[in-house]
Amino acid sequence: MYPRLKYFFLFFTVLALNAQKSQTSNIATALEKYGLTEQRIISENDTVVYYLKAYTTKPDKLVVFIQGTDPFPIFFNQRSNGELTPTKTFNSDYRLLDSTYAYAIVAKPGLSGIFQKEGFTVPKKYHDKNYREYRVAQIDASIDDILENHMVSPKKVVVYGHSEGAQIASSLALKNEHITHLGFWSGNVLNNFYEFALFERIAALKGQQNDSTAHENIMGLLGWYQSIITNPNSTEMDNWGFTNKRWSSYEEAPLNNLLKIDIPIYTLFATLDESTPIETAYLLPVQFLQKRKNNLSFNLCMGCDHSYQKKNANGMESQWEDEFKKFISWTDL
Repeated sequence: MYPRLKYFFLFFTVLALNAQKSQTSNIATALEKYGLTEQRIISENDTVVYYLKAYTTKPDKLVVFIQGTDPFPIFFNQRSNGELTPTKTFNSDYRLLDSTYAYAIVAKPGLSGIFQKEGFTVPKKYHDKNYREYRVAQIDASIDDILENHMVSPKKVVVYGHSEGAQIASSLALKNEHITHLGFWSGNVLNNFYEFALFERIAALKGQQNDSTAHENIMGLLGWYQSIITNPNSTEMDNWGFTNKRWSSYEEAPLNNLLKIDIPIYTLFATLDESTPIETAYLLPVQFLQKRKNNLSFNLCMGCDHSYQKKNANGMESQWEDEFKKFISWTDL
């Protein structure tokens, strides 16, 4: 119905069709392979699970990564040559940090443990609790638990999120007073539906569709947005595998949160991003200048896509590791 939106949800669709949960006993193999530990915060009504870089001496700095939109568990079991091999669904940034750093990633609701990739089905808990307020609360509780139980005299708490994770990070930085540095990587700057509409206009300007089609698609987007506003707490899934409750929780433009934050902020955008329009990214430095705020570092990955892949003579090459190194160096300034 909205052809331009396929770019935003392609990976979700592939995953949902491909993926079933395996025995949780296999998690030990994955943890040993990747040098991580599984930690649980158990309350009366919920359990939050996060994965922490293994340590021998308690570190004094913390880095927390927040994943984006796709319903990826932290670990998959993938069959290879008749045997199950654990794989992870996030980058190896933690391996670039020395022993003075703790590193954590919080499992999305219903997606802790390890899952069999073949035949995987996204759990109902994920759909029920996949909204911004819940994910912020998960990560907020995890940070407090890490600081209390796994660190000594914390000097620095760095949080960075990618895509949807960036939007979560912008809310989290207003909630958790321990955060000292924020990384906002390739997140929407404005309301999702405005940015979807912008992509329609860009497609028309590039000659990929005519003005009438662009306008018709945008009006369809506005109708979709209206249906969300009318029933914002619905947990019924739409054609893209998300609920109104999820969409409505991201209504507030992240720009508004970022302008309220006074700790150092490192933004990173990609010039060939197919999911987050680079055109709206420039609103950030303009608005920070207008508000006379000087805590923004505005950065671009030139020629990169949404995941910081860059085309070269041999195909696509990831720039993620280099960008992460730059980001961590920035936190030391």
